[in-house]
Amino acid sequence: MFKRVSQGALLALCVMCGAAMFASGAWASSTPTLSLDQSAGQTAGATQNLGMDLTFSDSAGDSPDNMTINLPPGLLANANIDGGACLQTADLSDTNCQVGTGTVTANALDLVPVPLSVTFDLVPPPAAGDLAGLAVNFDNGTQIGDTAGIKVRPSGDPDGVGLSLDFVLPNTIAGTSLTPGAPIQITQIDSTFDGLRYPTSCPSTPADVSVSVNSYDDSTSQSVSAPLSVTGCSSLPFAPKVAITATKDSADREAALTATVTQAADEATTGAMTLGFSGDALGLNLGSVKALCLNVASGTCTPVGVATATSPLYPTPLVANAYLTGNVNGLTLTLPFPAPFPLTLVGKVDLENVTTSFTGMPDIPLTNLQLKLNGGSEALFATNCRPASGFVTGSITDQNADKTVTSSNPYTIGGCAASGSTTTIVTADNTPTVSAVNVSNKNSKHPALSFKVGVAKKASKLAALTVELPKGLSFVRHGSAKHPKVTGVSLKGAKVKSLKLSRGHLVITLKKAVRSFSVNLTTTSLKENSALAASVKSGKVKSLPLVVIATNTKHRRYTVRYTIKHLG
Repeated sequence: MFKRVSQGALLALCVMCGAAMFASGAWASSTPTLSLDQSAGQTAGATQNLGMDLTFSDSAGDSPDNMTINLPPGLLANANIDGGACLQTADLSDTNCQVGTGTVTANALDLVPVPLSVTFDLVPPPAAGDLAGLAVNFDNGTQIGDTAGIKVRPSGDPDGVGLSLDFVLPNTIAGTSLTPGAPIQITQIDSTFDGLRYPTSCPSTPADVSVSVNSYDDSTSQSVSAPLSVTGCSSLPFAPKVAITATKDSADREAALTATVTQAADEATTGAMTLGFSGDALGLNLGSVKALCLNVASGTCTPVGVATATSPLYPTPLVANAYLTGNVNGLTLTLPFPAPFPLTLVGKVDLENVTTSFTGMPDIPLTNLQLKLNGGSEALFATNCRPASGFVTGSITDQNADKTVTSSNPYTIGGCAASGSTTTIVTADNTPTVSAVNVSNKNSKHPALSFKVGVAKKASKLAALTVELPKGLSFVRHGSAKHPKVTGVSLKGAKVKSLKLSRGHLVITLKKAVRSFSVNLTTTSLKENSALAASVKSGKVKSLPLVVIATNTKHRRYTVRYTIKHLG
């Protein structure tokens, strides 16, 4: 695989073979040792240099052949150096593409060990599917041997999603017309790689840098590893934000939707994410089942959308089709990204609560993750524009699983007024009002909430009410999972016909329509999670949103949003 080169150049080639893999290796015919030098830093998510020192003792007459280096998930090289120019054209004289230095010590022609210094350069990928290439720069701009390929391990790999490098190593130096080639044996590889981005997870048992290698005389692979220490995960910033846009089709009830999650480049990466749609503005379209894909790999499925991911470590966005997958036991949304990032994200779809949850996301920093879902007859979402607005809520957990951020933002469905739907312009005469809101928090686990809702004298009377609680508050469920019930709800000025929980919201249907009534939710009906309780107590949260959807006798729905400023 490598070209035959001069004796001095071959020593540099050996450096590339061992050190250019971003980790040190071990020969199958050797007793290997591997140590890492993390004196430059161990901080999670930071960009810092990493030293790797490999020593080994070769068996007589043998030499390493095939070698694979696996970096732990999250330990990544920056393929966006010089704006991605290094991946387009190889220029070993361009120091902007230099990613490390090293010294290899080797025995050649039975002489004493000889050290040789080289640098390592990021170059275009040598093969389709590679993330990048790595070249050894010897003697001020001379490449030694073939370019090494850097690959991203796919989802489901036993070693996790991370970088792997495969090499074929030479075992002789080049001869001349008068002398034949002679064998060599490498005794040490000591290298430093610049600007590696560290993982953002800090497991109690550190993940390993590992190397497997065989030799020319023995095809059996042997392995060696060394732990990578990572610290400071809990100190990383983590503030992802969620936003959506939705547009109703002009000729039907289906809607196209775009969900976007944004983060800063220096934040912890996302490990799990749930997107939910509160209210009745959007519902799942049953016609989307026609797009159900039983085998994504078949290449015959129709995508229901497209996902685009932007990383600061790669010059171009990553793009994947989105497919509706799963079976009668549950639907999923599958995003199979192609090489050089062969990653497959699978989100579980909750039909009852209109949520999609992704877990096990790789430790790759993304500043923008966008999912565009198609409209049309096979769209995942549908709307009747009653109401034409709602809230999207994202519950996002970091890679280290010690921080969860909840982001809730309003959205309005475009195209509703133009579609000729029955959504009407709300005026002051028929808009319901919410007043006399009171929250008591004597029991931090079970607060109480009361409020009054009413309409003007000339407006149609109220027939039903849906109560959407702020994030962190929820209704206490009783009964079975299929038929949940809630207790501790009383009305003043109206009588209850039925109470039920739908998508986590309380739906109150009245026996007789009225113009105004009060709702009292006692401590037996509500519960508060610890995160909200702590935020209120510390003063970080000073107000909460309350959403009330009122339905009148003409079956028109009005969404009223109230900001609770006195939290009790």
